[in-house]
Amino acid sequence: MNYQHVAGLWHRLMRGLGYERYGAQGGDFGAGVATFMALTDPEPMIGVHLSNLEIAPYTGPGARPLSAAETTYRERNAAFWQEEYGYKAIQSTKPQTLGYGLNDSPAGLAAWILEKWRSWADSRGNLDQRFSRDFLLTTVTLYWVTQTITSSMRDYFDNDNRRFRVTLGPQEFVKVPTGIAVFANTFVDEGTPPREWAERLYNVRRWTPDAERRALRPGRGA
Repeated sequence: MNYQHVAGLWHRLMRGLGYERYGAQGGDFGAGVATFMALTDPEPMIGVHLSNLEIAPYTGPGARPLSAAETTYRERNAAFWQEEYGYKAIQSTKPQTLGYGLNDSPAGLAAWILEKWRSWADSRGNLDQRFSRDFLLTTVTLYWVTQTITSSMRDYFDNDNRRFRVTLGPQEFVKVPTGIAVFANTFVDEGTPPREWAERLYNVRRWTPDAERRALRPGRGA
């Protein structure tokens, strides 16, 4: 159930509903799905909007050299994942084994999920500063009562495991008009990709950095 397979399902759904033209928006894994919707079957796509860059562009032989901003971004991104990669490594290789433990222990499930809320949110290590206990417990309970933590982790196995991982080649490019919103603190300290990094893979028509969105908030002169 990887990006490409789900992209095909979404195309099938939209056509089944009678739509001839449509767009796709995605964040996290959804950004990968939206990307492959545009790569593999672009004809019905009006546009794509992404809130993160899930798919890495081709940077191998023949690609233009990295800019200074791209180099800085890749270095910062690599440093971030050096600290945060543990969960992804096990979910990409042993999701079923991990799933037995998390599906059997509400305390373990809460620890596994809430640790990421603490690490990735702009909470400065204090979850209560940003989120209510009711919200956090509701999030954990959704996984607990439906027993879906294991199935939620299989996305990592299907997309990231080296047996199934898809690497883009030099000719693959999303020609569909693309808008990208660059949110601050999507992953704290992961680094913000520069526009030229996105333009290696996407036909970027709109680029909305966080600074621009801050200027549009009430009380900021907008």
